[in-house]
Amino acid sequence: MLILLIISLIVPGDTSDDVSVRSETQFQEFSIFEPVDRNEYILGAGDVLQVVIEGGTSEAMIISGLSSISPCQVSGDGAIQISGIGQLDVTGMTINQAEDALQQITRLYYNRATVGLTLLQPRSVKVWITGMVARPGRYTLYAINRVSDLVAAAGGMSSYSSRTGWMVTASGDSIFVDLHFDPATGRPVFDPFVDGGAGVIFELVKSPVYVVRPGIRNYNDAYAVPEVETWEASPGETIEELMYRIGGITGDVDLSRSTLITSRGTAPVWIPNQGFADQLVQAGDTLRLVVHGNDIYVAGAVHQRGIISYTPGASVRVYVERAGGKVYNANMGGTTIIRDGVQIASGEEALDTEALPGDVIEVPYGWVAQHAQQIGILATVVGVTSVIINLSR
Repeated sequence: MLILLIISLIVPGDTSDDVSVRSETQFQEFSIFEPVDRNEYILGAGDVLQVVIEGGTSEAMIISGLSSISPCQVSGDGAIQISGIGQLDVTGMTINQAEDALQQITRLYYNRATVGLTLLQPRSVKVWITGMVARPGRYTLYAINRVSDLVAAAGGMSSYSSRTGWMVTASGDSIFVDLHFDPATGRPVFDPFVDGGAGVIFELVKSPVYVVRPGIRNYNDAYAVPEVETWEASPGETIEELMYRIGGITGDVDLSRSTLITSRGTAPVWIPNQGFADQLVQAGDTLRLVVHGNDIYVAGAVHQRGIISYTPGASVRVYVERAGGKVYNANMGGTTIIRDGVQIASGEEALDTEALPGDVIEVPYGWVAQHAQQIGILATVVGVTSVIINLSR
Protein backbone atom coordinates (compact mmCIF):
# COMPACT_ATOMS: atom_id res chain seq x y z
CA MET A 1 0.00 0.00 0.00
CA LEU A 2 2.85 2.34 0.82
CA ILE A 3 4.32 1.82 -2.67
CA LEU A 4 0.97 2.60 -4.32
CA LEU A 5 0.65 5.78 -2.26
CA ILE A 6 4.13 6.94 -3.31
CA ILE A 7 3.36 6.25 -6.99
CA SER A 8 0.10 8.19 -6.79
CA LEU A 9 1.97 11.21 -5.41
CA ILE A 10 4.61 11.07 -8.17
CA VAL A 11 2.22 10.72 -11.14
CA PRO A 12 1.10 14.17 -12.41
CA GLY A 13 -2.51 15.02 -11.70
CA ASP A 14 -4.80 18.02 -11.66
CA THR A 15 -2.66 19.91 -9.18
CA SER A 16 -2.67 23.63 -8.47
CA ASP A 17 0.60 23.92 -10.40
CA ASP A 18 -1.07 22.47 -13.50
CA VAL A 19 -3.92 24.96 -13.18
CA SER A 20 -1.54 27.91 -12.98
CA VAL A 21 0.31 26.70 -16.08
CA ARG A 22 -2.93 26.47 -18.03
CA SER A 23 -3.84 29.93 -16.82
CA GLU A 24 -0.55 31.31 -18.07
CA THR A 25 -1.11 29.60 -21.42
CA GLN A 26 -4.53 31.22 -21.72
CA PHE A 27 -3.00 34.61 -20.99
CA GLN A 28 -0.37 33.99 -23.66
CA GLU A 29 -2.99 33.08 -26.26
CA PHE A 30 -5.06 36.16 -25.37
CA SER A 31 -2.06 38.45 -25.89
CA ILE A 32 -1.38 37.32 -29.46
CA PHE A 33 -3.39 40.32 -30.61
CA GLU A 34 -2.81 43.48 -28.58
CA PRO A 35 -5.85 45.74 -29.08
CA VAL A 36 -4.10 49.08 -28.62
CA ASP A 37 -1.25 51.30 -29.81
CA ARG A 38 1.67 50.57 -27.48
CA ASN A 39 3.08 54.08 -27.89
CA GLU A 40 -0.23 55.77 -27.11
CA TYR A 41 -2.06 53.81 -24.44
CA ILE A 42 -1.34 55.08 -20.90
CA LEU A 43 -1.29 52.38 -18.24
CA GLY A 44 -3.49 52.74 -15.17
CA ALA A 45 -4.87 50.92 -12.15
CA GLY A 46 -6.76 47.77 -13.20
CA ASP A 47 -4.85 47.00 -16.39
CA VAL A 48 -3.83 43.33 -16.61
CA LEU A 49 -0.39 42.83 -18.16
CA GLN A 50 1.75 39.87 -19.11
CA VAL A 51 5.51 39.73 -18.56
CA VAL A 52 7.48 37.34 -20.79
CA ILE A 53 11.13 36.57 -19.99
CA GLU A 54 13.31 35.20 -22.80
CA GLY A 55 16.98 34.23 -22.91
CA GLY A 56 16.97 31.02 -20.92
CA THR A 57 16.28 30.08 -17.32
CA SER A 58 19.09 30.35 -14.79
CA GLU A 59 19.37 28.91 -11.31
CA ALA A 60 19.05 32.40 -9.86
CA MET A 61 15.76 32.97 -11.71
CA ILE A 62 14.37 29.67 -10.40
CA ILE A 63 15.37 30.44 -6.82
CA SER A 64 13.93 33.98 -6.99
CA GLY A 65 10.60 32.70 -8.32
CA LEU A 66 10.83 34.49 -11.68
CA SER A 67 8.64 32.72 -14.23
CA SER A 68 9.10 32.84 -17.98
CA ILE A 69 5.46 33.96 -18.33
CA SER A 70 3.71 35.79 -15.53
CA PRO A 71 0.54 37.91 -15.52
CA CYS A 72 0.28 40.92 -13.25
CA GLN A 73 -2.18 43.72 -12.60
CA VAL A 74 -1.52 47.42 -12.14
CA SER A 75 -2.36 48.17 -8.51
CA GLY A 76 -4.40 51.07 -7.20
CA ASP A 77 -1.24 53.11 -6.69
CA GLY A 78 -0.10 52.49 -10.28
CA ALA A 79 2.55 49.81 -9.69
CA ILE A 80 3.15 46.26 -10.92
CA GLN A 81 4.80 43.53 -8.86
CA ILE A 82 6.81 40.74 -10.54
CA SER A 83 8.27 37.87 -8.52
CA GLY A 84 12.05 37.77 -8.84
CA ILE A 85 12.27 41.34 -10.18
CA GLY A 86 10.40 43.54 -7.76
CA GLN A 87 8.04 46.49 -8.08
CA LEU A 88 7.80 49.06 -10.88
CA ASP A 89 5.70 52.21 -10.83
CA VAL A 90 4.13 52.54 -14.30
CA THR A 91 2.00 55.61 -13.59
CA GLY A 92 1.80 57.79 -16.70
CA MET A 93 3.79 55.33 -18.84
CA THR A 94 2.86 53.85 -22.18
CA ILE A 95 3.25 50.09 -22.67
CA ASN A 96 6.57 50.53 -24.50
CA GLN A 97 7.91 52.92 -21.85
CA ALA A 98 6.98 50.47 -19.09
CA GLU A 99 8.62 47.62 -21.03
CA ASP A 100 11.87 49.61 -21.36
CA ALA A 101 11.86 50.48 -17.65
CA LEU A 102 11.20 46.85 -16.72
CA GLN A 103 14.04 45.72 -19.02
CA GLN A 104 16.50 48.02 -17.25
CA ILE A 105 15.55 46.64 -13.83
CA THR A 106 15.71 43.03 -15.03
CA ARG A 107 19.19 43.46 -16.54
CA LEU A 108 20.50 44.46 -13.09
CA TYR A 109 19.90 40.88 -11.92
CA TYR A 110 19.82 38.75 -15.09
CA ASN A 111 22.24 39.92 -17.78
CA ARG A 112 20.97 37.81 -20.67
CA ALA A 113 17.25 38.11 -19.98
CA THR A 114 15.01 39.95 -22.45
CA VAL A 115 11.67 41.27 -21.20
CA GLY A 116 8.42 41.58 -23.15
CA LEU A 117 5.38 43.38 -21.75
CA THR A 118 1.91 43.12 -23.30
CA LEU A 119 -1.58 44.27 -22.40
CA LEU A 120 -3.84 41.31 -21.67
CA GLN A 121 -6.97 43.12 -20.55
CA PRO A 122 -7.58 46.86 -20.34
CA ARG A 123 -9.11 48.38 -17.24
CA SER A 124 -12.79 49.39 -17.21
CA VAL A 125 -13.66 53.05 -16.69
CA LYS A 126 -16.83 55.01 -15.96
CA VAL A 127 -17.35 58.13 -18.08
CA TRP A 128 -20.09 60.75 -18.25
CA ILE A 129 -21.37 62.22 -21.51
CA THR A 130 -23.75 65.18 -21.75
CA GLY A 131 -24.98 67.60 -24.36
CA MET A 132 -26.19 66.86 -27.87
CA VAL A 133 -26.26 63.05 -27.84
CA ALA A 134 -29.24 60.72 -27.93
CA ARG A 135 -28.85 59.26 -24.42
CA PRO A 136 -26.73 61.39 -22.04
CA GLY A 137 -25.55 59.64 -18.90
CA ARG A 138 -22.77 57.55 -17.35
CA TYR A 139 -21.31 54.62 -19.26
CA THR A 140 -18.82 51.86 -18.40
CA LEU A 141 -16.26 51.26 -21.14
CA TYR A 142 -12.75 49.88 -21.45
CA ALA A 143 -9.82 52.26 -21.32
CA ILE A 144 -8.96 51.31 -24.92
CA ASN A 145 -12.25 52.85 -26.07
CA ARG A 146 -12.22 56.36 -27.49
CA VAL A 147 -14.64 59.24 -27.25
CA SER A 148 -16.27 58.17 -30.54
CA ASP A 149 -17.04 54.79 -28.91
CA LEU A 150 -18.65 56.64 -25.99
CA VAL A 151 -20.77 58.65 -28.45
CA ALA A 152 -21.88 55.40 -30.12
CA ALA A 153 -22.77 53.89 -26.73
CA ALA A 154 -24.85 57.01 -26.01
CA GLY A 155 -26.90 56.48 -29.17
CA GLY A 156 -24.92 58.77 -31.44
CA MET A 157 -24.97 62.50 -32.05
CA SER A 158 -28.26 64.34 -32.24
CA SER A 159 -29.15 66.05 -35.52
CA TYR A 160 -27.86 69.43 -34.33
CA SER A 161 -24.72 68.44 -32.45
CA SER A 162 -21.31 69.91 -33.07
CA ARG A 163 -18.61 67.37 -33.89
CA THR A 164 -16.19 69.20 -31.61
CA GLY A 165 -16.34 69.02 -27.83
CA TRP A 166 -14.37 68.64 -24.62
CA MET A 167 -13.38 65.86 -22.27
CA VAL A 168 -12.75 67.10 -18.72
CA THR A 169 -10.70 64.55 -16.77
CA ALA A 170 -11.09 63.71 -13.10
CA SER A 171 -8.03 65.85 -12.38
CA GLY A 172 -9.63 68.87 -14.06
CA ASP A 173 -7.67 68.86 -17.33
CA SER A 174 -9.61 69.78 -20.49
CA ILE A 175 -8.91 67.77 -23.65
CA PHE A 176 -10.26 69.05 -26.98
CA VAL A 177 -12.17 66.49 -29.09
CA ASP A 178 -12.65 66.80 -32.86
CA LEU A 179 -14.65 64.04 -34.55
CA HIS A 180 -14.53 65.57 -38.01
CA PHE A 181 -12.74 63.24 -40.41
CA ASP A 182 -9.18 63.95 -41.48
CA PRO A 183 -9.07 63.65 -45.31
CA ALA A 184 -5.49 62.34 -45.17
CA THR A 185 -6.26 59.42 -42.83
CA GLY A 186 -10.02 58.92 -43.02
CA ARG A 187 -10.08 58.93 -39.21
CA PRO A 188 -11.33 61.53 -36.70
CA VAL A 189 -9.01 64.51 -36.28
CA PHE A 190 -8.60 63.98 -32.53
CA ASP A 191 -10.41 61.13 -30.80
CA PRO A 192 -8.72 60.52 -27.41
CA PHE A 193 -9.06 57.49 -25.17
CA VAL A 194 -11.77 57.81 -22.53
CA ASP A 195 -10.48 58.52 -19.05
CA GLY A 196 -11.96 57.15 -15.82
CA GLY A 197 -14.16 59.71 -14.06
CA ALA A 198 -14.06 62.12 -17.00
CA GLY A 199 -17.00 64.02 -18.45
CA VAL A 200 -17.50 64.58 -22.17
CA ILE A 201 -19.73 67.28 -23.63
CA PHE A 202 -20.83 68.12 -27.17
CA GLU A 203 -22.65 71.41 -27.66
CA LEU A 204 -25.09 72.74 -30.24
CA VAL A 205 -23.54 73.44 -33.64
CA LYS A 206 -23.12 77.19 -34.20
CA SER A 207 -22.63 77.48 -38.00
CA PRO A 208 -24.51 74.49 -39.39
CA VAL A 209 -24.29 72.83 -42.77
CA TYR A 210 -27.12 70.33 -43.17
CA VAL A 211 -26.46 66.97 -44.77
CA VAL A 212 -29.56 65.04 -45.84
CA ARG A 213 -29.22 61.43 -46.93
CA PRO A 214 -32.54 60.18 -48.35
CA GLY A 215 -32.53 56.44 -48.58
CA ILE A 216 -33.49 55.14 -45.15
CA ARG A 217 -36.71 53.17 -45.59
CA ASN A 218 -38.79 51.03 -43.30
CA TYR A 219 -40.40 47.69 -44.08
CA ASN A 220 -44.04 48.83 -44.10
CA ASP A 221 -44.44 50.04 -47.67
CA ALA A 222 -43.17 53.49 -46.67
CA TYR A 223 -41.06 55.65 -48.94
CA ALA A 224 -37.73 57.31 -48.28
CA VAL A 225 -37.30 59.06 -44.95
CA PRO A 226 -34.47 61.64 -44.87
CA GLU A 227 -31.65 61.26 -42.39
CA VAL A 228 -30.41 64.68 -41.32
CA GLU A 229 -26.92 65.40 -39.99
CA THR A 230 -25.53 68.77 -38.99
CA TRP A 231 -21.87 69.67 -39.41
CA GLU A 232 -19.97 72.83 -38.53
CA ALA A 233 -19.32 75.02 -41.57
CA SER A 234 -15.69 75.69 -42.47
CA PRO A 235 -14.99 79.01 -44.25
CA GLY A 236 -13.82 78.68 -47.84
CA GLU A 237 -14.65 74.96 -48.06
CA THR A 238 -15.70 73.36 -51.35
CA ILE A 239 -18.26 70.59 -51.79
CA GLU A 240 -15.50 68.00 -52.24
CA GLU A 241 -13.66 69.13 -49.11
CA LEU A 242 -16.88 68.95 -47.10
CA MET A 243 -17.58 65.47 -48.40
CA TYR A 244 -14.23 64.17 -47.14
CA ARG A 245 -14.54 66.00 -43.82
CA ILE A 246 -17.88 64.35 -43.02
CA GLY A 247 -16.60 60.85 -43.73
CA GLY A 248 -15.64 60.55 -47.36
CA ILE A 249 -17.44 59.34 -50.44
CA THR A 250 -19.11 56.00 -49.81
CA GLY A 251 -20.16 53.54 -52.47
CA ASP A 252 -23.87 54.00 -51.80
CA VAL A 253 -23.87 57.71 -52.76
CA ASP A 254 -24.95 58.67 -56.27
CA LEU A 255 -23.03 61.93 -56.84
CA SER A 256 -24.66 62.59 -60.21
CA ARG A 257 -28.07 62.91 -58.54
CA SER A 258 -26.89 64.73 -55.40
CA THR A 259 -27.33 68.50 -55.03
CA LEU A 260 -26.29 71.47 -52.90
CA ILE A 261 -29.29 73.59 -51.88
CA THR A 262 -28.48 77.19 -50.92
CA SER A 263 -30.27 80.51 -50.60
CA ARG A 264 -28.80 81.27 -54.04
CA GLY A 265 -30.46 78.23 -55.65
CA THR A 266 -29.72 74.55 -56.25
CA ALA A 267 -26.42 73.40 -57.73
CA PRO A 268 -25.24 69.92 -58.75
CA VAL A 269 -22.60 68.19 -56.66
CA TRP A 270 -21.04 66.41 -59.63
CA ILE A 271 -20.66 67.72 -63.17
CA PRO A 272 -20.20 65.10 -65.95
CA ASN A 273 -16.74 65.12 -67.59
CA GLN A 274 -15.56 67.62 -64.97
CA GLY A 275 -15.95 66.17 -61.48
CA PHE A 276 -16.96 67.92 -58.29
CA ALA A 277 -18.51 71.34 -58.66
CA ASP A 278 -16.19 74.03 -57.29
CA GLN A 279 -18.94 75.90 -55.46
CA LEU A 280 -18.21 76.93 -51.87
CA VAL A 281 -20.37 75.65 -49.02
CA GLN A 282 -21.65 78.20 -46.52
CA ALA A 283 -23.44 78.02 -43.18
CA GLY A 284 -27.12 77.28 -43.72
CA ASP A 285 -26.59 75.33 -46.95
CA THR A 286 -28.00 71.81 -47.35
CA LEU A 287 -26.05 69.03 -49.01
CA ARG A 288 -28.57 66.52 -50.32
CA LEU A 289 -26.86 63.20 -50.98
CA VAL A 290 -28.82 60.59 -52.86
CA VAL A 291 -28.06 57.32 -51.12
CA HIS A 292 -29.18 53.97 -52.43
CA GLY A 293 -28.77 50.59 -50.91
CA ASN A 294 -28.55 47.35 -52.82
CA ASP A 295 -32.28 46.66 -52.60
CA ILE A 296 -35.56 47.23 -54.43
CA TYR A 297 -38.74 47.79 -52.41
CA VAL A 298 -41.96 46.22 -53.70
CA ALA A 299 -45.23 47.34 -52.11
CA GLY A 300 -48.95 47.00 -52.67
CA ALA A 301 -50.94 44.21 -54.29
CA VAL A 302 -48.27 41.49 -54.45
CA HIS A 303 -48.02 38.23 -52.52
CA GLN A 304 -44.74 39.02 -50.70
CA ARG A 305 -44.32 42.72 -50.06
CA GLY A 306 -40.88 43.84 -48.93
CA ILE A 307 -37.25 44.01 -50.03
CA ILE A 308 -35.90 42.30 -53.15
CA SER A 309 -32.15 42.15 -53.88
CA TYR A 310 -31.08 44.35 -56.77
CA THR A 311 -30.11 42.74 -60.08
CA PRO A 312 -28.53 45.02 -62.70
CA GLY A 313 -30.71 45.43 -65.79
CA ALA A 314 -33.86 43.85 -64.34
CA SER A 315 -37.17 45.61 -65.08
CA VAL A 316 -40.01 46.42 -62.69
CA ARG A 317 -41.98 43.48 -64.11
CA VAL A 318 -39.21 41.10 -62.96
CA TYR A 319 -39.28 42.42 -59.39
CA VAL A 320 -43.07 42.06 -59.22
CA GLU A 321 -42.66 38.39 -60.15
CA ARG A 322 -39.92 37.97 -57.53
CA ALA A 323 -42.32 39.38 -54.97
CA GLY A 324 -44.62 36.43 -55.63
CA GLY A 325 -46.52 38.07 -58.46
CA LYS A 326 -49.68 40.14 -58.30
CA VAL A 327 -52.68 39.16 -56.20
CA TYR A 328 -56.02 38.42 -57.88
CA ASN A 329 -57.44 41.92 -57.35
CA ALA A 330 -54.31 43.88 -58.33
CA ASN A 331 -54.32 46.64 -60.94
CA MET A 332 -51.09 46.07 -62.85
CA GLY A 333 -51.97 48.92 -65.19
CA GLY A 334 -51.57 51.34 -62.31
CA THR A 335 -48.07 50.19 -61.27
CA THR A 336 -45.70 53.05 -60.37
CA ILE A 337 -41.96 53.32 -59.76
CA ILE A 338 -40.70 55.96 -57.35
CA ARG A 339 -37.10 57.10 -57.25
CA ASP A 340 -35.77 59.52 -54.63
CA GLY A 341 -39.33 60.33 -53.59
CA VAL A 342 -40.43 61.24 -57.15
CA GLN A 343 -42.64 59.11 -59.39
CA ILE A 344 -40.75 58.58 -62.65
CA ALA A 345 -43.12 56.23 -64.51
CA SER A 346 -46.50 54.50 -64.26
CA GLY A 347 -48.51 51.82 -66.04
CA GLU A 348 -46.88 49.80 -68.82
CA GLU A 349 -44.00 52.29 -68.97
CA ALA A 350 -43.22 51.59 -65.32
CA LEU A 351 -43.38 47.82 -65.83
CA ASP A 352 -40.77 48.04 -68.59
CA THR A 353 -38.49 50.47 -66.70
CA GLU A 354 -35.16 49.24 -65.34
CA ALA A 355 -35.21 49.50 -61.55
CA LEU A 356 -32.23 50.97 -59.68
CA PRO A 357 -31.12 50.39 -56.07
CA GLY A 358 -33.40 52.20 -53.65
CA ASP A 359 -36.40 52.35 -56.02
CA VAL A 360 -39.90 51.73 -54.68
CA ILE A 361 -42.30 49.73 -56.86
CA GLU A 362 -45.99 49.91 -55.99
CA VAL A 363 -48.70 47.74 -57.51
CA PRO A 364 -52.11 49.20 -56.57
CA TYR A 365 -55.22 47.18 -55.84
CA GLY A 366 -58.14 47.21 -58.28
CA TRP A 367 -61.01 49.66 -57.97
CA VAL A 368 -63.26 47.18 -56.18
CA ALA A 369 -60.60 46.34 -53.59
CA GLN A 370 -59.79 50.01 -53.01
CA HIS A 371 -63.45 50.91 -52.48
CA ALA A 372 -64.51 47.74 -50.66
CA GLN A 373 -65.67 49.68 -47.58
CA GLN A 374 -67.82 52.10 -49.56
CA ILE A 375 -69.30 49.21 -51.57
CA GLY A 376 -70.11 47.36 -48.35
CA ILE A 377 -71.87 50.41 -46.92
CA LEU A 378 -73.82 50.88 -50.14
CA ALA A 379 -74.88 47.22 -50.15
CA THR A 380 -76.04 47.54 -46.54
CA VAL A 381 -78.08 50.64 -47.35
CA VAL A 382 -79.68 48.92 -50.35
CA GLY A 383 -80.53 45.88 -48.23
CA VAL A 384 -82.10 47.94 -45.43
CA THR A 385 -84.08 49.97 -47.97
CA SER A 386 -85.36 46.77 -49.55
CA VAL A 387 -86.54 45.44 -46.16
CA ILE A 388 -88.32 48.70 -45.35
CA ILE A 389 -90.14 48.67 -48.69
CA ASN A 390 -91.26 45.07 -48.21
CA LEU A 391 -92.52 45.79 -44.69
CA SER A 392 -94.49 48.84 -45.84
CA ARG A 393 -96.54 46.78 -48.35
